[in-house]
Amino acid sequence: MRSGKSVLAGLALVAILVAACGGTPGTTTPSGTIGAISGDVRISGWSSSPTEDALLQDSINAFMAANPNVKVKWEPIAQDYETVLKTNLAAGTEADVFYADIFWIDSLMKTGKLLALDDMMAKTGTKKDDFVPSLINAFSYQGKTYGIPKDFNTLGLVYNKDIFKAANVAEPTNDWTWTDLQNAAKKLTSGSVVGLSLPADAARFVPFLWQAGGDLNNINNAAGIAAVDFYTGFEAKDMVSKLPSELGMGWAGEAFEKGRAAMVFEGGWLPADLNNNFKTVNYGVVQMPKGTAAKSNLIFTVSYSISAKTKNPNAAWALANYLTGSENQAKVLKAGFALPTRQALSSSITNANSKAIFDGAPYGKPFNYASANTGKVNDEINKALESVILKKSSVKDALDKLATTIKPLLQ
Repeated sequence: MRSGKSVLAGLALVAILVAACGGTPGTTTPSGTIGAISGDVRISGWSSSPTEDALLQDSINAFMAANPNVKVKWEPIAQDYETVLKTNLAAGTEADVFYADIFWIDSLMKTGKLLALDDMMAKTGTKKDDFVPSLINAFSYQGKTYGIPKDFNTLGLVYNKDIFKAANVAEPTNDWTWTDLQNAAKKLTSGSVVGLSLPADAARFVPFLWQAGGDLNNINNAAGIAAVDFYTGFEAKDMVSKLPSELGMGWAGEAFEKGRAAMVFEGGWLPADLNNNFKTVNYGVVQMPKGTAAKSNLIFTVSYSISAKTKNPNAAWALANYLTGSENQAKVLKAGFALPTRQALSSSITNANSKAIFDGAPYGKPFNYASANTGKVNDEINKALESVILKKSSVKDALDKLATTIKPLLQ
Protein backbone atom coordinates (compact mmCIF):
# COMPACT_ATOMS: atom_id res chain seq x y z
CA MET A 1 0.00 0.00 0.00
CA ARG A 2 1.55 3.20 -1.09
CA SER A 3 0.09 5.39 1.65
CA GLY A 4 1.94 3.30 4.20
CA LYS A 5 5.31 4.39 2.87
CA SER A 6 5.72 7.44 5.06
CA VAL A 7 4.20 5.67 8.05
CA LEU A 8 6.69 2.87 7.69
CA ALA A 9 9.60 5.30 7.57
CA GLY A 10 11.25 4.54 4.33
CA LEU A 11 10.00 1.29 2.91
CA ALA A 12 6.74 1.07 1.03
CA LEU A 13 4.50 -1.76 1.96
CA VAL A 14 4.25 -2.53 -1.68
CA ALA A 15 7.50 -4.42 -1.47
CA ILE A 16 5.23 -7.33 -0.66
CA LEU A 17 1.81 -5.99 -1.64
CA VAL A 18 2.47 -6.65 -5.27
CA ALA A 19 0.75 -5.66 -8.42
CA ALA A 20 -1.25 -8.88 -8.68
CA CYS A 21 -2.90 -11.23 -6.30
CA GLY A 22 -5.35 -13.54 -7.78
CA GLY A 23 -7.07 -15.27 -10.60
CA THR A 24 -9.64 -17.80 -11.59
CA PRO A 25 -9.32 -20.55 -14.16
CA GLY A 26 -9.29 -19.03 -17.62
CA THR A 27 -12.57 -19.10 -19.51
CA THR A 28 -13.83 -17.16 -22.49
CA THR A 29 -16.48 -15.68 -20.23
CA PRO A 30 -16.36 -15.27 -16.45
CA SER A 31 -18.17 -17.85 -14.37
CA GLY A 32 -21.79 -17.13 -13.58
CA THR A 33 -24.24 -15.16 -15.64
CA ILE A 34 -22.77 -11.78 -16.55
CA GLY A 35 -22.56 -13.03 -20.13
CA ALA A 36 -20.03 -12.49 -22.88
CA ILE A 37 -17.56 -9.65 -22.33
CA SER A 38 -15.73 -7.43 -24.78
CA GLY A 39 -14.20 -3.98 -25.12
CA ASP A 40 -11.39 -2.06 -23.47
CA VAL A 41 -10.50 -2.01 -19.77
CA ARG A 42 -7.90 0.20 -18.11
CA ILE A 43 -6.32 -0.87 -14.83
CA SER A 44 -4.19 1.39 -12.67
CA GLY A 45 -2.02 0.97 -9.59
CA TRP A 46 1.40 1.82 -8.30
CA SER A 47 4.55 0.35 -9.76
CA SER A 48 6.50 -1.62 -7.16
CA SER A 49 9.35 -3.20 -9.07
CA PRO A 50 10.01 -4.56 -12.57
CA THR A 51 9.59 -8.12 -11.31
CA GLU A 52 6.26 -7.44 -9.68
CA ASP A 53 5.00 -5.39 -12.61
CA ALA A 54 5.89 -8.28 -14.89
CA LEU A 55 3.92 -10.66 -12.68
CA LEU A 56 0.80 -8.51 -13.01
CA GLN A 57 1.28 -8.14 -16.75
CA ASP A 58 1.53 -11.93 -17.06
CA SER A 59 -1.79 -12.25 -15.22
CA ILE A 60 -3.37 -9.63 -17.46
CA ASN A 61 -2.07 -11.43 -20.54
CA ALA A 62 -3.55 -14.70 -19.28
CA PHE A 63 -6.89 -12.99 -18.75
CA MET A 64 -6.85 -11.54 -22.28
CA ALA A 65 -5.89 -14.91 -23.74
CA ALA A 66 -8.93 -16.43 -22.05
CA ASN A 67 -11.10 -13.48 -23.08
CA PRO A 68 -9.86 -12.49 -26.57
CA ASN A 69 -12.56 -9.87 -27.05
CA VAL A 70 -11.28 -7.80 -24.13
CA LYS A 71 -8.23 -5.56 -24.33
CA VAL A 72 -6.67 -4.62 -20.97
CA LYS A 73 -4.18 -1.79 -20.56
CA TRP A 74 -2.02 -1.56 -17.42
CA GLU A 75 -1.37 2.07 -16.44
CA PRO A 76 0.94 2.25 -13.41
CA ILE A 77 1.31 5.52 -11.52
CA ALA A 78 4.93 6.02 -10.55
CA GLN A 79 4.64 8.54 -7.70
CA ASP A 80 2.13 9.95 -5.23
CA TYR A 81 -0.47 7.41 -6.22
CA GLU A 82 -3.26 8.55 -3.88
CA THR A 83 -3.06 12.18 -5.02
CA VAL A 84 -2.96 11.28 -8.69
CA LEU A 85 -5.85 8.84 -8.37
CA LYS A 86 -8.05 11.32 -6.53
CA THR A 87 -7.21 14.02 -9.07
CA ASN A 88 -8.21 11.64 -11.86
CA LEU A 89 -11.42 10.74 -10.04
CA ALA A 90 -12.31 14.43 -9.73
CA ALA A 91 -11.65 14.92 -13.44
CA GLY A 92 -13.43 11.72 -14.47
CA THR A 93 -10.30 10.30 -16.12
CA GLU A 94 -9.66 7.40 -13.73
CA ALA A 95 -9.06 3.85 -14.92
CA ASP A 96 -11.87 1.29 -14.86
CA VAL A 97 -10.11 -0.86 -12.23
CA PHE A 98 -7.61 0.49 -9.73
CA TYR A 99 -5.91 -0.16 -6.41
CA ALA A 100 -7.58 1.37 -3.35
CA ASP A 101 -5.65 1.39 -0.09
CA ILE A 102 -7.48 0.57 3.13
CA PHE A 103 -5.77 3.65 4.58
CA TRP A 104 -7.93 6.01 2.51
CA ILE A 105 -10.67 4.02 0.74
CA ASP A 106 -13.34 5.27 3.18
CA SER A 107 -13.35 8.66 1.50
CA LEU A 108 -14.04 6.98 -1.86
CA MET A 109 -16.74 4.65 -0.60
CA LYS A 110 -18.61 7.43 1.18
CA THR A 111 -18.62 9.79 -1.81
CA GLY A 112 -19.91 7.40 -4.44
CA LYS A 113 -16.69 7.15 -6.43
CA LEU A 114 -16.67 3.35 -6.44
CA LEU A 115 -18.97 0.79 -8.01
CA ALA A 116 -20.76 -1.51 -5.56
CA LEU A 117 -19.75 -5.04 -6.54
CA ASP A 118 -22.36 -7.15 -4.79
CA ASP A 119 -24.69 -7.74 -7.76
CA MET A 120 -21.85 -8.84 -10.03
CA MET A 121 -20.36 -10.97 -7.26
CA ALA A 122 -23.68 -12.77 -7.00
CA LYS A 123 -23.80 -13.35 -10.74
CA THR A 124 -20.32 -14.88 -10.83
CA GLY A 125 -20.69 -16.86 -7.61
CA THR A 126 -18.01 -14.84 -5.85
CA LYS A 127 -18.82 -14.93 -2.14
CA LYS A 128 -17.60 -12.70 0.63
CA ASP A 129 -17.11 -15.88 2.65
CA ASP A 130 -14.42 -16.91 0.17
CA PHE A 131 -12.13 -14.25 1.63
CA VAL A 132 -10.58 -13.64 5.04
CA PRO A 133 -13.42 -11.80 6.83
CA SER A 134 -11.32 -9.00 8.27
CA LEU A 135 -10.00 -8.24 4.78
CA ILE A 136 -13.19 -8.24 2.70
CA ASN A 137 -15.08 -6.40 5.44
CA ALA A 138 -12.51 -3.64 5.36
CA PHE A 139 -13.79 -2.71 1.89
CA SER A 140 -17.46 -2.65 2.82
CA TYR A 141 -19.65 0.33 3.60
CA GLN A 142 -23.32 0.39 4.57
CA GLY A 143 -23.75 -3.23 3.58
CA LYS A 144 -22.15 -2.89 0.14
CA THR A 145 -18.81 -4.22 -1.09
CA TYR A 146 -16.58 -1.72 -2.90
CA GLY A 147 -13.37 -3.67 -3.33
CA ILE A 148 -11.91 -7.17 -3.36
CA PRO A 149 -8.71 -7.49 -1.29
CA LYS A 150 -5.86 -8.37 -3.60
CA ASP A 151 -3.29 -9.22 -0.92
CA PHE A 152 -2.38 -8.20 2.62
CA ASN A 153 0.10 -8.02 5.45
CA THR A 154 0.02 -7.97 9.22
CA LEU A 155 2.88 -7.35 11.63
CA GLY A 156 5.11 -10.12 12.89
CA LEU A 157 8.02 -10.33 15.29
CA VAL A 158 11.07 -10.68 13.03
CA TYR A 159 14.13 -11.95 14.89
CA ASN A 160 17.78 -12.70 14.18
CA LYS A 161 18.43 -16.37 14.95
CA ASP A 162 22.21 -15.97 15.15
CA ILE A 163 22.01 -13.16 17.71
CA PHE A 164 19.59 -15.23 19.78
CA LYS A 165 21.93 -18.20 19.65
CA ALA A 166 24.99 -16.14 20.58
CA ALA A 167 23.13 -14.70 23.58
CA ASN A 168 21.89 -18.16 24.58
CA VAL A 169 18.27 -16.98 24.39
CA ALA A 170 15.53 -19.35 23.27
CA GLU A 171 13.92 -18.29 20.01
CA PRO A 172 10.49 -16.65 20.28
CA THR A 173 7.27 -18.54 19.70
CA ASN A 174 3.73 -17.63 18.69
CA ASP A 175 2.81 -17.90 22.37
CA TRP A 176 5.16 -15.21 23.62
CA THR A 177 3.84 -12.64 26.09
CA TRP A 178 4.90 -9.07 26.80
CA THR A 179 7.06 -10.38 29.64
CA ASP A 180 8.84 -12.79 27.29
CA LEU A 181 9.58 -9.91 24.94
CA GLN A 182 10.96 -7.74 27.73
CA ASN A 183 13.20 -10.48 29.13
CA ALA A 184 14.61 -11.37 25.73
CA ALA A 185 15.29 -7.75 24.76
CA LYS A 186 17.36 -7.25 27.89
CA LYS A 187 19.47 -10.37 27.28
CA LEU A 188 19.98 -9.58 23.59
CA THR A 189 21.23 -6.03 24.11
CA SER A 190 25.01 -5.97 23.99
CA GLY A 191 27.57 -3.57 22.60
CA SER A 192 26.28 -1.95 19.41
CA VAL A 193 23.30 -4.30 19.19
CA VAL A 194 19.95 -3.50 20.79
CA GLY A 195 17.47 -6.19 21.61
CA LEU A 196 14.68 -4.34 19.87
CA SER A 197 14.25 -1.27 17.68
CA LEU A 198 10.86 0.35 18.20
CA PRO A 199 10.08 3.47 16.16
CA ALA A 200 7.85 6.29 17.34
CA ASP A 201 5.24 4.97 14.94
CA ALA A 202 1.52 4.51 15.42
CA ALA A 203 1.61 1.66 12.91
CA ARG A 204 3.71 -0.29 15.41
CA PHE A 205 2.25 1.01 18.66
CA VAL A 206 -1.52 0.72 18.11
CA PRO A 207 -1.57 -3.12 18.25
CA PHE A 208 0.03 -2.87 21.69
CA LEU A 209 -2.71 -0.45 22.73
CA TRP A 210 -5.32 -3.01 21.73
CA GLN A 211 -3.33 -5.81 23.34
CA ALA A 212 -3.63 -3.91 26.63
CA GLY A 213 -7.38 -3.57 26.18
CA GLY A 214 -7.14 0.10 25.29
CA ASP A 215 -8.66 2.17 22.51
CA LEU A 216 -8.04 5.50 20.84
CA ASN A 217 -11.17 7.14 22.23
CA ASN A 218 -9.82 6.67 25.76
CA ILE A 219 -6.11 6.80 25.02
CA ASN A 220 -5.25 8.31 28.42
CA ASN A 221 -7.04 5.74 30.57
CA ALA A 222 -5.28 3.00 32.56
CA ALA A 223 -4.99 0.65 29.59
CA GLY A 224 -3.58 3.40 27.36
CA ILE A 225 -1.05 4.41 29.99
CA ALA A 226 0.02 0.77 30.42
CA ALA A 227 0.46 0.32 26.67
CA VAL A 228 2.53 3.48 26.20
CA ASP A 229 4.58 2.77 29.31
CA PHE A 230 5.35 -0.71 27.98
CA TYR A 231 6.12 0.36 24.41
CA THR A 232 8.28 3.37 25.28
CA GLY A 233 9.86 1.68 28.29
CA PHE A 234 12.15 -0.47 26.17
CA GLU A 235 14.18 2.66 25.46
CA ALA A 236 13.15 5.24 28.06
CA LYS A 237 13.55 2.87 31.02
CA ASP A 238 15.39 -0.32 30.11
CA MET A 239 17.65 1.11 27.38
CA VAL A 240 17.28 -2.07 25.30
CA SER A 241 15.79 -0.30 22.28
CA LYS A 242 16.73 2.68 20.14
CA LEU A 243 14.84 4.65 17.57
CA PRO A 244 16.01 3.72 14.06
CA SER A 245 17.31 7.27 13.57
CA GLU A 246 19.46 6.95 16.70
CA LEU A 247 21.07 3.91 15.08
CA GLY A 248 21.69 5.86 11.90
CA MET A 249 18.98 3.94 10.06
CA GLY A 250 16.02 5.06 7.99
CA TRP A 251 13.62 2.50 9.47
CA ALA A 252 13.60 -0.38 11.92
CA GLY A 253 13.90 -2.96 9.17
CA GLU A 254 17.22 -1.48 8.07
CA ALA A 255 18.51 -1.72 11.65
CA PHE A 256 17.58 -5.40 11.58
CA GLU A 257 19.10 -6.02 8.15
CA LYS A 258 22.40 -4.48 9.23
CA GLY A 259 22.61 -6.40 12.48
CA ARG A 260 21.97 -3.48 14.85
CA ALA A 261 18.67 -4.80 16.21
CA ALA A 262 17.91 -8.39 17.23
CA MET A 263 14.13 -7.95 16.91
CA VAL A 264 11.71 -5.69 15.08
CA PHE A 265 8.00 -5.65 14.33
CA GLU A 266 7.47 -5.61 10.57
CA GLY A 267 5.32 -7.21 7.90
CA GLY A 268 6.14 -9.43 4.95
CA TRP A 269 7.95 -6.60 3.19
CA LEU A 270 10.97 -7.15 5.49
CA PRO A 271 11.37 -10.90 4.75
CA ALA A 272 10.97 -10.08 1.06
CA ASP A 273 13.81 -7.57 1.26
CA LEU A 274 15.93 -9.93 3.35
CA ASN A 275 15.45 -12.75 0.86
CA ASN A 276 16.42 -10.54 -2.06
CA ASN A 277 19.12 -8.27 -0.65
CA PHE A 278 20.34 -9.63 2.71
CA LYS A 279 20.52 -13.34 2.10
CA THR A 280 23.11 -13.98 4.80
CA VAL A 281 20.81 -12.81 7.60
CA ASN A 282 19.49 -15.86 9.44
CA TYR A 283 16.02 -14.81 10.53
CA GLY A 284 12.64 -16.09 11.63
CA VAL A 285 9.15 -14.64 12.07
CA VAL A 286 6.52 -15.36 14.71
CA GLN A 287 3.26 -13.67 15.59
CA MET A 288 3.14 -10.59 17.79
CA PRO A 289 3.16 -11.33 21.53
CA LYS A 290 -0.04 -11.52 23.52
CA GLY A 291 -0.66 -8.52 25.71
CA THR A 292 -2.25 -8.28 29.11
CA ALA A 293 -5.75 -8.38 27.60
CA ALA A 294 -5.58 -10.08 24.22
CA LYS A 295 -3.74 -10.70 20.99
CA SER A 296 -4.11 -7.98 18.38
CA ASN A 297 -2.57 -6.82 15.12
CA LEU A 298 -2.86 -4.35 12.27
CA ILE A 299 -3.99 -5.33 8.80
CA PHE A 300 -2.44 -3.59 5.79
CA THR A 301 -4.38 -4.34 2.63
CA VAL A 302 -5.28 -3.04 -0.80
CA SER A 303 -8.27 -3.75 -3.00
CA TYR A 304 -9.07 -3.99 -6.64
CA SER A 305 -11.94 -1.52 -6.95
CA ILE A 306 -13.96 -0.35 -9.94
CA SER A 307 -14.88 3.18 -10.90
CA ALA A 308 -18.55 4.05 -10.54
CA LYS A 309 -18.21 5.75 -13.95
CA THR A 310 -16.78 2.78 -15.84
CA LYS A 311 -18.36 2.29 -19.24
CA ASN A 312 -17.57 -1.42 -19.21
CA PRO A 313 -18.55 -2.75 -15.77
CA ASN A 314 -18.91 -6.39 -16.81
CA ALA A 315 -15.42 -6.63 -18.30
CA ALA A 316 -13.96 -4.58 -15.44
CA TRP A 317 -15.48 -6.95 -12.90
CA ALA A 318 -14.35 -10.00 -14.87
CA LEU A 319 -10.77 -8.72 -14.68
CA ALA A 320 -10.93 -7.91 -10.96
CA ASN A 321 -12.55 -11.27 -10.28
CA TYR A 322 -9.85 -13.04 -12.26
CA LEU A 323 -7.00 -11.25 -10.48
CA THR A 324 -8.39 -12.12 -7.05
CA GLY A 325 -9.42 -15.66 -7.90
CA SER A 326 -7.90 -18.81 -6.46
CA GLU A 327 -5.79 -19.87 -9.43
CA ASN A 328 -3.99 -16.55 -9.84
CA GLN A 329 -3.59 -15.96 -6.12
CA ALA A 330 -1.97 -19.39 -5.86
CA LYS A 331 0.41 -18.43 -8.66
CA VAL A 332 1.43 -15.21 -6.93
CA LEU A 333 1.85 -17.00 -3.59
CA LYS A 334 4.14 -19.52 -5.26
CA ALA A 335 6.20 -16.65 -6.67
CA GLY A 336 6.76 -15.51 -3.08
CA PHE A 337 5.49 -11.97 -3.40
CA ALA A 338 2.26 -11.79 -1.45
CA LEU A 339 -0.18 -13.42 0.92
CA PRO A 340 -3.49 -14.64 -0.50
CA THR A 341 -6.77 -13.20 0.65
CA ARG A 342 -8.81 -16.31 -0.11
CA GLN A 343 -9.32 -18.47 2.96
CA ALA A 344 -9.06 -21.72 0.99
CA LEU A 345 -5.43 -20.96 0.16
CA SER A 346 -4.31 -20.75 3.77
CA SER A 347 -3.30 -24.41 3.65
CA SER A 348 -1.01 -23.62 0.73
CA ILE A 349 1.18 -21.37 2.88
CA THR A 350 3.91 -23.76 3.91
CA ASN A 351 6.60 -21.21 4.80
CA ALA A 352 6.54 -20.70 8.58
CA ASN A 353 7.49 -17.04 8.30
CA SER A 354 4.70 -16.29 5.85
CA LYS A 355 2.27 -18.31 7.96
CA ALA A 356 3.04 -16.14 10.99
CA ILE A 357 2.11 -13.03 8.98
CA PHE A 358 -1.02 -14.68 7.55
CA ASP A 359 -2.23 -15.87 10.94
CA GLY A 360 -2.28 -12.32 12.27
CA ALA A 361 -5.35 -11.52 10.17
CA PRO A 362 -8.14 -13.23 12.17
CA TYR A 363 -7.42 -11.08 15.25
CA GLY A 364 -6.22 -8.01 13.38
CA LYS A 365 -7.97 -4.72 12.65
CA PRO A 366 -7.67 -2.71 9.42
CA PHE A 367 -5.21 0.16 9.23
CA ASN A 368 -7.98 2.77 9.04
CA TYR A 369 -9.03 2.97 12.67
CA ALA A 370 -9.75 6.69 12.41
CA SER A 371 -11.38 6.54 8.98
CA ALA A 372 -10.35 9.51 6.82
CA ASN A 373 -8.41 11.04 9.73
CA THR A 374 -6.15 8.05 10.35
CA GLY A 375 -3.12 9.87 8.96
CA LYS A 376 -3.63 12.89 11.21
CA VAL A 377 -4.21 10.70 14.25
CA ASN A 378 -1.07 8.74 13.47
CA ASP A 379 0.99 11.94 13.31
CA GLU A 380 -0.19 12.95 16.76
CA ILE A 381 0.49 9.49 18.20
CA ASN A 382 3.97 9.54 16.71
CA LYS A 383 4.76 12.88 18.37
CA ALA A 384 3.48 11.66 21.72
CA LEU A 385 5.53 8.45 21.57
CA GLU A 386 8.69 10.30 20.61
CA SER A 387 8.28 12.79 23.46
CA VAL A 388 8.11 9.94 25.97
CA ILE A 389 10.88 7.87 24.39
CA LEU A 390 13.23 10.86 24.39
CA LYS A 391 12.18 11.71 27.98
CA LYS A 392 10.73 15.08 27.03
CA SER A 393 7.39 14.20 28.60
CA SER A 394 5.90 11.79 31.09
CA VAL A 395 3.53 9.10 29.85
CA LYS A 396 0.54 10.71 31.55
CA ASP A 397 1.25 14.22 30.30
CA ALA A 398 1.84 13.01 26.76
CA LEU A 399 -1.39 11.00 26.73
CA ASP A 400 -3.50 13.75 28.29
CA LYS A 401 -2.35 16.10 25.54
CA LEU A 402 -2.83 13.42 22.88
CA ALA A 403 -6.35 12.62 24.05
CA THR A 404 -7.36 16.27 23.69
CA THR A 405 -5.74 16.62 20.28
CA ILE A 406 -7.22 13.54 18.63
CA LYS A 407 -10.70 13.68 20.17
CA PRO A 408 -12.21 15.79 17.35
CA LEU A 409 -10.46 13.61 14.76
CA LEU A 410 -12.19 10.48 16.02
CA GLN A 411 -15.75 11.78 15.72
